[in-house]
Amino acid sequence: MVSVDVGLGQKVTPGQVLARLETASGPVDLKAPREATVGRVSVAPGAQVVAGQAVVSVRDPEALPSLYVLLPGEYRSELAPGMTLEYRMERMPEPLETVIEAVEGPEASLQYARARKAEDSSREDGVVLVRAHVPSRSFIRDEQSRLYQDGSTGSARVKLGTQRLLVAWFPGLRHALP
Repeated sequence: MVSVDVGLGQKVTPGQVLARLETASGPVDLKAPREATVGRVSVAPGAQVVAGQAVVSVRDPEALPSLYVLLPGEYRSELAPGMTLEYRMERMPEPLETVIEAVEGPEASLQYARARKAEDSSREDGVVLVRAHVPSRSFIRDEQSRLYQDGSTGSARVKLGTQRLLVAWFPGLRHALP
């Protein structure tokens, strides 16, 4: 069972208790690793949690967000850092185009999918988790500036296939080369 001591958007200090888990061997406090802001509370107070399940996430208020995307496992061998990823959220006028920073292994990908109860986690070919850089903290929707939020959902596309070696190493050149 879990009790949550913080709320979404709350500023926390290093060592501050975020949540307390009641385990068979006694209570365990989950503490903030650094000065941060609560980005997401993933469980309701009193809920049962399982190993690997997210309880509370914190984010550095100065850090740019990262984008985590689950893709079908059949594409794992074709994905690599440096490839372009296009991400779109509902009612987002233009997709976010960014670059894949990391392609996680099968175990980390499956653990991430299960912790978020993703439908794809039971696929026969598994899932692959990719992490991409988000160039700003906000985007414009309905003529208003909105912050990217932990847990926001959307759709992603990655163009698979060959690309020039220079573009793979220096993604910014993609627009400059014919």
